[in-house]
Amino acid sequence: MSDEVSSILAQQPDLTKIKPLKTSRPVRFFNAVKHTDQGNIKQTIQVLDNLQNHYAIKRTKDLLQYLNAFSEFPNFNEIRKVGFHYLLFFDYVGKKTLARTYIKPFGLTEKTAKKLLKDLVNGLEKLHAVGFVHTSIQPDNIVMSDTSSYLIGFEHAIPSLTSYEAEVLPEDCRYCPPERLNGQCDEKGDIYQLGCTLFFALTGKHIYRLNKVNDPMDQMWAHTHHSIRKINRLPIFWRYLIVWMTDKNPSNRPSLPDLKMWLKDNTIPEWVRRKVFISSKAFPKDSMEALADEHYAYAIYRKASQMESGGYQASAFNLYENGAFKGFSLAEERLGVMYRDGRCVQRSYSMAAHLFHEAYKKGNPQAAFNLAKMYEVGTGLPQDLFKAFKLFNFSAQRGNLEAQYKLGLMYLNGLGVEQDKSAGFSWLIMADHYGNADARTTLIALKQVEK
Repeated sequence: MSDEVSSILAQQPDLTKIKPLKTSRPVRFFNAVKHTDQGNIKQTIQVLDNLQNHYAIKRTKDLLQYLNAFSEFPNFNEIRKVGFHYLLFFDYVGKKTLARTYIKPFGLTEKTAKKLLKDLVNGLEKLHAVGFVHTSIQPDNIVMSDTSSYLIGFEHAIPSLTSYEAEVLPEDCRYCPPERLNGQCDEKGDIYQLGCTLFFALTGKHIYRLNKVNDPMDQMWAHTHHSIRKINRLPIFWRYLIVWMTDKNPSNRPSLPDLKMWLKDNTIPEWVRRKVFISSKAFPKDSMEALADEHYAYAIYRKASQMESGGYQASAFNLYENGAFKGFSLAEERLGVMYRDGRCVQRSYSMAAHLFHEAYKKGNPQAAFNLAKMYEVGTGLPQDLFKAFKLFNFSAQRGNLEAQYKLGLMYLNGLGVEQDKSAGFSWLIMADHYGNADARTTLIALKQVEK
């Protein structure tokens, strides 16, 4: 437990016997005893230590309240704000995650593994029914009790839509489905992650042996190209099931009803039974470069970013254009900047605004910020402070520090919105806390004026 998190939890006078639940670093889930007027109760506590993305935090809270209607999930019962942290309280359901559960030489028993699969399928049915996908199904996000298994980690859950959020890879891609490289994030991605997690439950090993592979691009190369390690050591019906669930092509994977049928009678398509296993476990010299050469949108975007920062503007422009043609908002935003600034192309504010708007529609906060600045000063667009405010607000709510600074100024000065100094200071303080130098300078200046 980090000193910072220890201090935060220690500030809560009603909490004792605090113990980490997860093994991954940094630890953000804990079990504790909460003292109430009605007696002592066990709780599981999640610490959210980054409040930049207000929109995602509110969405997570709303989703958890919806999931309270179902016994497949730990009951969410309280949220506390402590400084720049939130504490989310859940009913206690178990003292270990799947990652910490004792794994026998050959993994969980088949009976326990089937119960694990059944519980998670039932939970995912409820989540997918409202258009959300978990996106982070892995051994450390599954809590094991004596009788059931529960998904946690819903701060990663997002709507199953083509969006900026689907394009951004997590920092750790050890359980990330290959199609995420193209910004595709839907129910079949959860099935893939569930298959990888099931392999761990049965063997105690990562499906592609990625525990010591730290580069996200190497991790994604394994998901796009590697074969399952030592798959033939699994019992035959488990072998077929995991091959089916982790097929590189999402359309080939089973649905949740297919998995429920398998739990009844081990139903497997004939093509899965006939599939030939070809061993593949090598990595290229540069996985990002190799994935870009295979036309994966995220890898193309990363390569373009490297070219741009290295001064190869023409190459970067061509690669961003390639990504923008695919509708990839990360590339659309950067291409818009190049059109706005006239780099490697004739300056076109109308083209820049179009690209920013297309990326903004997919939820890209930087694109919204860029478009807001054009409206704020009338660069290539009619000046419109009301539209600028709305776009800055959209971007700020999703964690963009520059937008949070701008939004603070607009509230303080009543630009595009009714003046609200309290809201203005709140946004400036938030931006300052997370490292925006302009916000800090402004706050210092305002304090000096007050003196």
